Amino acid sequence: MERPIFQSVGTPVEELDTPALVVDLDLMERNIQTYQGYFAGTSTTVRPVLTSHLCPQVARRQLAAPGSRGVAVTTVGEAEVFVAAGFDDVLLSNQVVTASKIRRLCGLASQANIGVAVDNAANVAQLSEAATAVGVELGVLVEIEAGMGRCGVAPDAEAVALARALNDAEGLNFRGIMATVPGPTGDDPQDHARQTRKNLQVALGAKDLMESAGLTVPEVSVGGAHCHAAAGELPGITEVRAGRYPLMDVRLQTYLPELSLAAMVLSTVISRPVDDMAVLDAGHKATGPDHGRPVIQGHPGATAARFSAEHGVVELETGAGEALVPGRKATLAPWELASCVNQYDYIRAVRGGKLEGYWPLSARGRFA
Repeated sequence: MERPIFQSVGTPVEELDTPALVVDLDLMERNIQTYQGYFAGTSTTVRPVLTSHLCPQVARRQLAAPGSRGVAVTTVGEAEVFVAAGFDDVLLSNQVVTASKIRRLCGLASQANIGVAVDNAANVAQLSEAATAVGVELGVLVEIEAGMGRCGVAPDAEAVALARALNDAEGLNFRGIMATVPGPTGDDPQDHARQTRKNLQVALGAKDLMESAGLTVPEVSVGGAHCHAAAGELPGITEVRAGRYPLMDVRLQTYLPELSLAAMVLSTVISRPVDDMAVLDAGHKATGPDHGRPVIQGHPGATAARFSAEHGVVELETGAGEALVPGRKATLAPWELASCVNQYDYIRAVRGGKLEGYWPLSARGRFA
């Protein structure tokens, strides 16, 4: 658990204690308006995935902007946090299979509109029995495997049979299809766009099969902030589940260059032992570099190269990083947002270069 030193509202950013997760509110709000604006004039909406930032204050700003509906989470614990915070349309975009978690999920369904994904008939029976026993209704979506290589059924007769079982089950409302589209893997945006469109067509193909079998498929929910362009153009896709766009990260910015890096890890240089190296107080525990190293900002020729638990080592080209001396601040843009955010209990929300408040990451650690 993070034990921050709380500082006064109005404190300049450069005076904040480090390491710290800092979010520029002006950039965040602009990102929300820009991204959700992509869907203006289409039949597709955005369902914000709160797992990426875990923060009710960010989520409220997403829902307040045009183009969004409901929210998505990944665990029952996250759903509990956001329902308690007043969110009344929550999709748990994952499978829930243990008896204890199903009971908790049904408890939430008495307080809010709760959706959940399934990919096997036994789970349908579990959910139906539990929901019927306590007199609630769960909205359920069949998860289709659309290239992610994770959960989901094949888009064939198996998916149709599962949808039919859902449609006939007591206590369950068959809401449609859910699929998650793989994120960018290469450096060619055109190739990524082609592959994304192909993966989205898998979900739409499953919808066609279900409708040919006489089923009504109200929703096709696809996951991935990067698939917004294709999703908005393909008839039948009702929503895009997207998480990283308010705060952004380096990994996604290649494919959404019009959005800004609003979240940064603020750090302090603690050592400059040799000319070609600086050491920061932000290590693995502060940056979460599991999927890729963060990128140091504002210092050409400086590369965040190595991370131990408490230290970040910056390699410097000749003549680079003259300002990176002990006591000076440095900012690191996360490569992958969720793993970085998960290191903190609070966002330091800043506007105009000054602290506006501490926003709790209320769902941090709620992975069960």
